[in-house]
Amino acid sequence: MRTRPTLSALLAIGAATLTLTAVAPSAVAAPNTGSAGGSSSSGCGPRSNADRLFLRESYFDREDCDTQDAGIRLAQAECRWLDAHGNSAANRIELAESTEDTLEYPFTFLDAAIQAYCPQYRD
Repeated sequence: MRTRPTLSALLAIGAATLTLTAVAPSAVAAPNTGSAGGSSSSGCGPRSNADRLFLRESYFDREDCDTQDAGIRLAQAECRWLDAHGNSAANRIELAESTEDTLEYPFTFLDAAIQAYCPQYRD
């Protein structure tokens, strides 16, 4: 199936980033996410309104700055995948299940991503 390799490649990058960040946050520099930069926690700088919404709804607001940046990148990638492949219930399930090994609450994460970065897919 053509969507599976695309989804796998997309999420493998995000999962690897989240895993590396969680294991060794100082080893991974916080890249430019296209957001206002920084974190919602003190010392990380400002975030866009969408970033703050995502971080709060996904519970990533409790994480360090590097993990938040990785979460934001993965959330934005999930929205791009939905843009490319459609926002069907089956695609949402596939997307969330593909991050089960990386994320503690993959369905909550996907819902937060949709709320913040692709609100056109809200239920």
